[in-house]
Amino acid sequence: MSDNYSSDFKAKVALDAVSQGRSVIAEVAEKYDVTEEEVISWASTYHEEGATVFAGEQAHHGHSDSEVEDVDITTEDNEFAHAVEHGVMDDDLNYKKLIFWSTLGTALVIIFVIGLVYFSQYSIFESQQEASLNSEYIEVQELNAAQTEKLNSFGVVDGEEGIYRIPIDSAIKRIAVD
Repeated sequence: MSDNYSSDFKAKVALDAVSQGRSVIAEVAEKYDVTEEEVISWASTYHEEGATVFAGEQAHHGHSDSEVEDVDITTEDNEFAHAVEHGVMDDDLNYKKLIFWSTLGTALVIIFVIGLVYFSQYSIFESQQEASLNSEYIEVQELNAAQTEKLNSFGVVDGEEGIYRIPIDSAIKRIAVD
């Protein structure tokens, strides 16, 4: 498969594939009469290790230097040529967009946090109000129970004066009988 080609030929095919992008791999494979898998493999290897990677294979497979052909690659894309020459692509950041999105993201996080704080304060206020209402209700129930017990029980109000408390039902019966 790929053992039948020289390292310069592999580098030429790989560079052609890399320079034109993945969308034209089939065209590059057809142009050089190789399989797409070989082009992808060579492009990947070339991208990782450069043209020197294929030179080592030549010694292992018995190819001589007489089979190597000179390759001159030209491109009209100056940015790509500069990237190939230096091994990197320039990273042109759009600072206006970066600042805009950073500011927007920060503002959204702040708004979210403020919303959470207000929600928690509202929840605390509501639970305190509910607890207060429950507390007052319980106090009123206890007071009513104490008053009902006083009305329905015998007791001494003032022993020296001779004032006693009798259940209301008994008092009504005594008044009705008298």
